[in-house]
Amino acid sequence: MIVFGVVWIISVWVLLVLALGFAATIPLMRRRAPDETDHPANYGLPCREVQFPSRDGLTLGGWWISADGPALGTVIMCSGQNGSMDKDVPQAIPLHRAGFNVLMFDFRGHGRSEGEIVTLGALEQADLFGALDYVQAEHGVDRVGLLGFSMGAGVTLLIAAQDARIAALVVDGAYPRLDGILAGYLRLKGVPGPLARLGARLVLIMGSLRTGYQLYRANPVDLIERITAPALFIHGDQDPFVSAAESERLTAQVSGPADRWHVAGAGHREAYKNHPDEYNRRVVEWFETFVPRKDR
Repeated sequence: MIVFGVVWIISVWVLLVLALGFAATIPLMRRRAPDETDHPANYGLPCREVQFPSRDGLTLGGWWISADGPALGTVIMCSGQNGSMDKDVPQAIPLHRAGFNVLMFDFRGHGRSEGEIVTLGALEQADLFGALDYVQAEHGVDRVGLLGFSMGAGVTLLIAAQDARIAALVVDGAYPRLDGILAGYLRLKGVPGPLARLGARLVLIMGSLRTGYQLYRANPVDLIERITAPALFIHGDQDPFVSAAESERLTAQVSGPADRWHVAGAGHREAYKNHPDEYNRRVVEWFETFVPRKDR
């Protein structure tokens, strides 16, 4: 009877922990409410509404912002995991002024795109593959630059490690591992460090069961050595999700040319807010330097 009682108690605790893990995936993986509506036309940018399929068949919505005259190249912007692409419109302006075509789009579960589940960069890889397919098929562009923010930065790293169409990339707020950025989120919610790490892993396991995809395998650090395209990392030293040491290691592990802009006093994705002119200059110069001339 004692053994039975112990087994029953352990079983109840295991079920409770699994239930809590599943419950935690609901707010983290649900469809995001869009940001305040904005549009490139509000800034005088020539823009066309576009739709294209992700590699797994979801319809994604975006904006094609064409260069004035012959384009220097094409840059795809990859937004973060909250809201929609609307909030990133101001960061398309300097790219357009420099002479680039720009494709902006919403990842699945965001804004103008289909999908009800956000997978924090795992299945979103199919979305960026779809964007690359779109600019190649519709605009004849087979080499592009990628500008990724937060979750979009993680997806950018994962795809740059797999797709030769990436000529150069800039990543703002990139993270090495999904469980690390989730643990940081839980710590901000008041969960102690060790429990936050365990909770993050549990969330990824339960999220994997929900989606049928091993979310815990979508870690940029696992593929980063395959990246040969020139990569610029932007990191704020007050980022609560990614430490300076983690950002330094990511930069060092890229096989191609890499640089890092370490921004004092900036939190996660705050470099642009704190230093917009320098931010725009660095990003534009990176793409001007490394997007191949033959594709201009």
